[in-house]
Amino acid sequence: MTHLMKLFLGARVAKTSIAAGLALYFASLLDFTGYTYAALVAVLATQKSMARSFGLAKYQVVSALIGTLGGNLVALQFGTHPLFGALLVYALFAVHLKLGWRNTILLSLVTGINSFSTFQGELFVHALKQVSIVLIGIGCSIVVNLVAVPRYEQKLEELIERSEGMLRGLIYLMYNNLTHLEQGLSEEEYGKQVQDVRKYMQEARHYAELIFEDQWIYNRKGIEAKQAIQTLQQMELLASHILILNKALDKVGVWVEAIPHIQRFMDVLMRIQLRVFRGKTVHFQLADQAIQFLDQVFREMELPKNRLEFVSRAALYHFYEELKEYYEDLKRIRSERR
Repeated sequence: MTHLMKLFLGARVAKTSIAAGLALYFASLLDFTGYTYAALVAVLATQKSMARSFGLAKYQVVSALIGTLGGNLVALQFGTHPLFGALLVYALFAVHLKLGWRNTILLSLVTGINSFSTFQGELFVHALKQVSIVLIGIGCSIVVNLVAVPRYEQKLEELIERSEGMLRGLIYLMYNNLTHLEQGLSEEEYGKQVQDVRKYMQEARHYAELIFEDQWIYNRKGIEAKQAIQTLQQMELLASHILILNKALDKVGVWVEAIPHIQRFMDVLMRIQLRVFRGKTVHFQLADQAIQFLDQVFREMELPKNRLEFVSRAALYHFYEELKEYYEDLKRIRSERR
């Protein structure tokens, strides 16, 4: 239900609808033939960020001019037979693909076909009317975007917190797998879990980039968005490392006496990670002491009694070394966030 409400009552839907309604209203005051497509122009012109709206507007105006002039000239020279309409569409496609303006092809086609189908015999006057309708549509979209600047900050914060929590959840899965070696997730299943986290991170980065695009309006938000992008890059580093950790853990086939100590170290790591990403004070001394103790545990372990135990101990030691690297990653992230 909540998802449906966001889908149908979201900010993008609301502002696009308002822009279309305003464009339709102002265009109707001119009483030009075919004025109703001002609403469609407004829909095409409304973007997710102010930077995109302004950046695209200039190309939209030029594309609309190309479409309008093309539609009027074809109608003037050859009439309004559907065959010539098809040729007009082909020509507009060719021009825009040549220019590399793929984002404004549809707008040019709409203005071109509308100009072609409503042509009244006066080239200059009809072209001026069509361009006026286009400018009304684009203008309304920009005004609405200015008044209702997109608010993505809360969504971004929620996605970052969720992603970080899921990363800790992946560490906990490995923690739990050490207790139940025979019930652990396969490498493929674990990889899917990591991919799910990355989807949230990608979505968060999308919102951060949208906020960053509008930094010329709100400089402070631009700085915060840049920090969020850096945070997501750091999380991506951890996600990649987690895959390496699980690959090493997958080779541990039997219980080894160092496992409980490694689990305690993992518990400390999860607490450190939480504090690092929430900007709280981190006591790295606890982890350093745990590392010193574990190093001693591995040095004093008895020799393996069989091949399976040898392989498991070697894999566990490799897993432990990767955990230490993960810990060093967290220390670097902490220093970068200051």
